Amino acid sequence: MVWQTYKAVKIPVIGLGGIMNATDAIEFLLAGASAIQVGTANFIDPAITMKIIDGLEEYCQRLGVKRISELTGALQVD
Repeated sequence: MVWQTYKAVKIPVIGLGGIMNATDAIEFLLAGASAIQVGTANFIDPAITMKIIDGLEEYCQRLGVKRISELTGALQVD
């Protein structure tokens, strides 16, 4: 739904619902989210936000991404 919304509107999209780790966060960003919300995962692991941030940083460093905003909408669909 984030991808469809991102393609349909010209305003920032916030991704939420089911973000439990950095991989989920990356997927939401690539699909077009400008920001994400972590909710229920905080009850399972109060440190999850920092773990997600660390995972995002690692991902960006590995790919040479300078700004997290470069991920927004970067999904390639053939």
